[in-house]
Amino acid sequence: MKILETGGQRGDERTAPGDSQAQVLIAIPTFRRPDGLRRLLTAIAALETAADIKVLVADNEGAGGAGTAVVKELAAAYRFPIEVIAVPERGLSSVRNAMIAYARKDETLDYVAMIDDDEWPTERWIDDLVAMQRQTGAGIVGGPNLPVFAPDAPGWAAHCPLFVSDDMPDGPVEIVWGTCNLLLHKSAFAHSDSNLFDPAFNQSGGEDVDAFMRLKASGHRFAWSRSAVVWDDVPASRTTLGWITRRAFRIGNSNMLVQLRWKYGRYGHLLALPSTLAAIAANLGLLAVFSFSSGKRLTYYCRLVRSFGKLAFLTGLRSFEYK
Repeated sequence: MKILETGGQRGDERTAPGDSQAQVLIAIPTFRRPDGLRRLLTAIAALETAADIKVLVADNEGAGGAGTAVVKELAAAYRFPIEVIAVPERGLSSVRNAMIAYARKDETLDYVAMIDDDEWPTERWIDDLVAMQRQTGAGIVGGPNLPVFAPDAPGWAAHCPLFVSDDMPDGPVEIVWGTCNLLLHKSAFAHSDSNLFDPAFNQSGGEDVDAFMRLKASGHRFAWSRSAVVWDDVPASRTTLGWITRRAFRIGNSNMLVQLRWKYGRYGHLLALPSTLAAIAANLGLLAVFSFSSGKRLTYYCRLVRSFGKLAFLTGLRSFEYK
């Protein structure tokens, strides 16, 4: 184990499943979740896989962080080679870019798989992602995140769109939206020295959506594996109206920055403002219509709050959930 301090080419990468052993780096960002990280590393050690696995933990607390301590505790007897890097510059983009920079130095790698420290994978997670990448030739492959709620979570939590995973068919898709269950082929990360994740999103989130839009604009293709499931821990603290309101507002706020970059173009603010106001009006109406349906009420409430988050960005207000 080493503790380190850190300060696109594209194309069809299709390979027959039996042609070669996949070289995979599982990259895990962590921040003050030692129990979650330990659970995740235990699940990774139990993977059923034909791949050659290496594990990297990027501790955003720095060299003295809780994640570093967990890796030190497990490293000697761990099934796979494991290293931890300290990333003292706080922020989601900083820690993800540090993992990509580490991967770029290893020319033997075929893939980087990303998973968060409050998740854990099913046993064939890596092989299912690799199989889909080799089948489709996509540079980026995603899979579902299925929530595991705390025993005292309210019943409505299961209907909250913030916890409902994408449900897409196996095979090529237009885009994927998150880094919390992801496989990157080396064609999507290895052939550039620039940051894949924009530091402008360090404290706001949304760095993943922006990165995927950039990759898509560069010609990279995406795929989805429904069987490559990871479980997502949802503690009781996240199943409150206050938490989902803050999260929905932040998502809308950061997504508006992404949309201004990649959707609306030169006259972005002029085009985005009327559509945002129209979305607020529509979601207010739908919220009223479905006020007696708990599931739909929650869906339109989250959409309404996201729209207010977009409006806030257009008026100059940034939401920094991770500050």
